[in-house]
Amino acid sequence: MIRSFTFYSHMITKHFSRPTTRRLIPFIAGGFLISLATNHSIRAQSAQEEQIVVTGEEVPSAYGAPPGLSRSRFSNTVNAYVLPPWSFFFGELFEGAGFRHGPPDYLFTQEVEMGLPYRFNVAAETGLERFNGGGGVQTVSLEARWALADWNKIPLNPTIFAEYKFGVGTIRHEEVPPPPGGGEEEESGPPKVPDAYEVRLLLAQDFFERVEWAMNWFFEKENTGDRGREWGFSQAALMPILLPNERLKVGIEMQYRNLTVKDTRGDPLHSFTIGPTVAWKPTAQTRLDISPLFGCTAGAPVADVFVAFSWLFGAERAEAEAPVSTRFRYYTGDGLADSHSGKEMKQVAPPPCPEWYGDREWNVNLWGTYAFTNTEFAPNPSLVDIVQSTSEGGPVLGTYDRYIGGDHAWGGGGDIKYFFCRYAGLGVEGFALDASKPGFDIFEDQAVPIFIHRRINHNHTVGAVLGTLTLRYPIPCTRLAPYAWAGVGAIFGGGERDALHTQGPPDAFAVNAQTEHFGSETKVLGQFGAGLEFRFSRHVAMINDLSFGVIDGPKNNFGMFRSGLNFAF
Repeated sequence: MIRSFTFYSHMITKHFSRPTTRRLIPFIAGGFLISLATNHSIRAQSAQEEQIVVTGEEVPSAYGAPPGLSRSRFSNTVNAYVLPPWSFFFGELFEGAGFRHGPPDYLFTQEVEMGLPYRFNVAAETGLERFNGGGGVQTVSLEARWALADWNKIPLNPTIFAEYKFGVGTIRHEEVPPPPGGGEEEESGPPKVPDAYEVRLLLAQDFFERVEWAMNWFFEKENTGDRGREWGFSQAALMPILLPNERLKVGIEMQYRNLTVKDTRGDPLHSFTIGPTVAWKPTAQTRLDISPLFGCTAGAPVADVFVAFSWLFGAERAEAEAPVSTRFRYYTGDGLADSHSGKEMKQVAPPPCPEWYGDREWNVNLWGTYAFTNTEFAPNPSLVDIVQSTSEGGPVLGTYDRYIGGDHAWGGGGDIKYFFCRYAGLGVEGFALDASKPGFDIFEDQAVPIFIHRRINHNHTVGAVLGTLTLRYPIPCTRLAPYAWAGVGAIFGGGERDALHTQGPPDAFAVNAQTEHFGSETKVLGQFGAGLEFRFSRHVAMINDLSFGVIDGPKNNFGMFRSGLNFAF
């Protein structure tokens, strides 16, 4: 969008002092840029009136902050400030870490963040990991942040960040090597990812109307397990090299981490990585960030590569992101004000907001889904051990999910809903999962004698049908509608199991044993969740949500991610 405005330009001279050298890595990295924010001043002003054509795109900007600093994720490892009220940030982050020894570790993070009034943000995040041939969901996080003041009211624009992580998977890769003689897996399998909390101090500033900088100081603590502690900082500085709409920015990014567990408090692992970062905006609302960071310490990965794709949209009002030379002159109220002269230019009133959601409408949703179980099949015990332990009265069968079977399943489904008012609707939902469950087949008869023991796999389709109640809130003047729903119904096709019956002494090679196979069961299913709908048009939308299903006992419950299309009539 192109607008022509009359500005009063000002020549601003800034001076700065050189920071002193620090011996420790965190202070070396942060000292220089922090000193710039605390020492720059305005020495002289001269104004002349000129006509400037600003090529700007309508993207949200929060509380007077430059749009590039109010996107939630400033770069791959750094967050900055807050989002504008009622705007939404979607991010997909990939991290691939290559180590000096052993296979690489791949992490995938999905995040959804919403801006709220009074400089608040809330967010949800899911972390998945792929390591050494195995993979699955590791954590589900809830986040909140609050900026202490509007932009440039406090130096470095401090923002408080808090996060709580729920561990839902098993530990696949230990960041800190276990102590000698420790770290062995128990019979029940690898340890579960512990819950953890994290707090951060987010700092951000722009310098010379050319450089954008952000820095995060963080502290994270695990609640159980080896009670890992991690503290450190990450920071990045970016400069636009394609000024129209700032489509391309380049800079430098770094991260320092200090990690310990309960057995290594006096001998922390130091990880410092640094490298270039590039931010490219294919459109006004989307951005692609790439940061190849390289290890500088013995405890750091050889290379830690980040790639993030983000999408920012929403907010009833937006401010134009213009070339660097003019982007910090924001328009407020009903006109455009020059911050120094106080003069104001009248603007054309915006057209009425379109209605994306109807007061009464039918919704038909089609979606794909990923389900993850509350417990993970990890032990894979020896079949001889199963016979031995069963004959002794304590079968070793592991902690696997009792209904779906494995640690995850892929599938799809759909639902149809009728919204009898703008905010509430009733519907019917159905889905199917392609599930797989390990099992065994054992037959031992001392009279023959014969001992057959083999592993089998129960491949099955798990299906469910539910009645649902959905509550939604279409945000005025946006295409967005957060929603929540709950449903009750039946789930079928799962619950297959194998039971071993033994007769004789507690000796795996002197007992009679036979496996009994049980088929699928139908259970009552309760499900509840929340998500976000985005309308491309009045009749077509995208939906993304997270839900939890409750079947019968904690070893049957599961979570489910859904993503798909909604057709409204």
